Amino acid sequence: MESIAIIGTGIAGMGCGHFLHREYDLTFYEQNSYVGGHTNTVYVEEDGKKIPIDTGFIVFNETTYPNLVKLFRELNVGVKPTNMSFGVQHLPSGLEYSSLNLFAQKKNYFSPGFWKMLLQINRFYKEAEEILTNDRFISYSIHDYAKERGYGDRFLYDYIVPMSSALWSTPTDITLKYPARALVQFFKNHGLLGITGQFQWYTVHNGSWQYRDKLIAPFKDRIQLRNGVQKVVRKNGKAIITSTDGSEKVYDKVIFACHADQTLRLLQDPTELEGRLLKNFDYQKNIATLHTDEAVMPKIKSTWSAWNYRVEKVKGELTTCTIYDMNILQKVSAKKNYFVSINDPGVIDESKVIKRIEYDHPIFTPATAEAQRLLPRLNENGVSYFAGSYFRFGFHEDAFTSAVDLCTKLLGRDAWAAPKVKNPEMLVTA
Repeated sequence: MESIAIIGTGIAGMGCGHFLHREYDLTFYEQNSYVGGHTNTVYVEEDGKKIPIDTGFIVFNETTYPNLVKLFRELNVGVKPTNMSFGVQHLPSGLEYSSLNLFAQKKNYFSPGFWKMLLQINRFYKEAEEILTNDRFISYSIHDYAKERGYGDRFLYDYIVPMSSALWSTPTDITLKYPARALVQFFKNHGLLGITGQFQWYTVHNGSWQYRDKLIAPFKDRIQLRNGVQKVVRKNGKAIITSTDGSEKVYDKVIFACHADQTLRLLQDPTELEGRLLKNFDYQKNIATLHTDEAVMPKIKSTWSAWNYRVEKVKGELTTCTIYDMNILQKVSAKKNYFVSINDPGVIDESKVIKRIEYDHPIFTPATAEAQRLLPRLNENGVSYFAGSYFRFGFHEDAFTSAVDLCTKLLGRDAWAAPKVKNPEMLVTA
């Protein structure tokens, strides 16, 4: 039985383990103290009970997460419906609105600028298809496209930037550079070409660790926690792994199921193609803060949404933050409101902070879009293989799909061919 080292236990690494553990001798290296990466449930004590709250991966839908849905069916994972409502709170201007209530502020009825923004949103979603079909826009950022096509600042800064920044957890300057074609393709795939959205969204019942625990059960004993990798050397058709505990081990193959920038740092002898492609991917460090401070939410409670984008001035600097309302997303408590703020600028009451967690998210540019086209070529050398969300849009389905594709290649057959899906219908738990 050939041996494979898998670096990273996010959904890409766990996915590879799911498909390969029967046919390969696997060893997992994980630098964190837990398995799962962005699959990260925090348990909060409330009245003697433990409440599960997700802080990374939270939502999915059946249309654009087909592989993840297939996995949940196979594992018999319970899910429950949720929504992807979205709101904006712009403190410098006083603007508040949400997809649930566009006119919660009565002044929006009488604001020419607000109406112009709505009309331009409608126009954008009618015209967006041209970005996908006209190669003239292939290298355009969303800022380039909006300016050339005559969209106003309110469309950009009060809608497209907030929506995109919330999705990819990126600051305004990086969001403006996002490839227009990739953004529109993502919006289209996820039913977001409209203010209110089109798909039914779901969340894992009792937290995403429910699926994680079922997924890793067959190979849990092969995972080394708090033991990352220092370097990888390929020699004589083998992969030599030096881990952070100082040990060295030789494997037949290695799967880099970690971030692209981490992969490039670990490779001691990257090929010209590996170096040329992987160098295009940078990552944004984001701090997720689980807390109970309602003061950071919009003043008008009817605009409270699943995702809330907040703009404010802190120490003279304009800052942005996305706040997930976990009671809307996961119905975690009937007694207290719980929130996850991404990149809080320091306004949360510290006495109401439960936990802070650091996550990294890929940054996409026109250069990364070109590199993505060639990434599958990295999995052709027979010793080292690559998987991760950076192969597509940076989301859970993207990372897992990269694992499915890679395992199909390694197994020489459809990775799903065995075991068979046991549950043809998704289990939905109210």
